[in-house]
Amino acid sequence: MQLGHIALSVSNIVRSVAFYKKHFGLKVSARYNFKDKGMAIVLLKKPGLTLELFEFKKRKPLPQYRKTLDNDLRTIGVKHFSLETNNISVAYNKFKRARVKFATDLRVFADGRRYFFIKDPDGNLLELMELKLFVNM
Repeated sequence: MQLGHIALSVSNIVRSVAFYKKHFGLKVSARYNFKDKGMAIVLLKKPGLTLELFEFKKRKPLPQYRKTLDNDLRTIGVKHFSLETNNISVAYNKFKRARVKFATDLRVFADGRRYFFIKDPDGNLLELMELKLFVNM
């Protein structure tokens, strides 16, 4: 088995598509509009990653208690998705220059890899983690 895709509900699908295309190099592979359900879907892809974005006309905002990493991690359910990078410093500086909202500064995980969290335009948490081929567990 392997991961098929990651799905996110967003408030503005046009804005979110632009964010993921600009910052992660994803390309639109499909668009669906279900007017009878008040729903639109866009699939974004690049090798190894498929992101499915949902936009509903009648939606509920992300609850306040889920807007910070520490609070959200304590809540049962899916928390975030993580993308690995060969150069965490370059990625960190790229997002800083782009004025993307950060949820954390650069941190060091227990295995020695560095990581940080950002938020997409709707506050969904994304982790960027340093890639290491051999990690002692």
